[in-house]
Amino acid sequence: MTLTLIDTHGRRIRKLRISLTDQCNLRCQYCMPVDATFIAKDSYLRPQEYQAIAQELVELGLEEIRLTGGEPLLRQDFLEIATRLAQLPLKKIGLTTNGVFLDRYLEALWQLGIHHLNISLDSLNPDNFQRITHGDRLDTIKDHIHQARSQGFRIKINMVVMRGINDHEIGEFVEYAKALDIDVRFLELMRIGYACETQGDRFISAQELLKCLKTHYHLTPLSQPEDSTSFNFVTDCGARIGFIASESQPFCGHCSRWRLSADGILRACLLKTDGRSLKNTTLAHRQGLYRDLLEMKPYLRPSEVPHAMYQIGG
Repeated sequence: MTLTLIDTHGRRIRKLRISLTDQCNLRCQYCMPVDATFIAKDSYLRPQEYQAIAQELVELGLEEIRLTGGEPLLRQDFLEIATRLAQLPLKKIGLTTNGVFLDRYLEALWQLGIHHLNISLDSLNPDNFQRITHGDRLDTIKDHIHQARSQGFRIKINMVVMRGINDHEIGEFVEYAKALDIDVRFLELMRIGYACETQGDRFISAQELLKCLKTHYHLTPLSQPEDSTSFNFVTDCGARIGFIASESQPFCGHCSRWRLSADGILRACLLKTDGRSLKNTTLAHRQGLYRDLLEMKPYLRPSEVPHAMYQIGG
């Protein structure tokens, strides 16, 4: 029987998040400790392995890939991997990055057709940015966002909103999105790994954020695909905003994503500890592993998971 990437609940797997490394040059307080430890680089999938796996999945119906980390631009062979994947007949390849090294790759990304950038940015205030990330690169990141926008990239800013930490800045992010003609998405703090310890005190729901913004803006809903992770609006000032309510409004029932870690573990969900290792496997063996994954994808959202998000790919 020919394998199709459709599970028993009728969900079609058409998107893959590929982590290139678990390392990062920032230490966002909800993601990893300052003294984080990382997997050995010799355990990474090689560029040709990424290409082979992605090619197989494309032949089975995969349509989109997003490169993530950690911080994917820290991977020394990033361009080789991106070039190999850009050769595949995909509808879209995107990149999630913190933007610190983005300027080094803008020309190459554009030539490869990787025009969709998700940039993690949790504060527009230098002192607050330093507290959240343990880094002082805010001006650098903002400059790189401006460069990318000027070159025509489609940019979404991802802001993880935390009560008492940066929730007072959401209005500033709306105005920032309007000024640069980019999108901003407000993410709920998830109970994953390092964040489980503080999530209860810092969690703020998307509905609470919506209520707050509606006191300042008129929000017009925008349509989105059924498997979208966000629900989106345009404000009366022209800003495009969205909300990813993974905790309060899970979207598992329509999820179309798998995740491949840097060391070759394919997982059916960000919130699944277990997966299947694709390292040192044959095509015939991987076909069976893909079938396993279709059965492993949860329909209801687990309450929390202990493993670190940066090790799987956010």
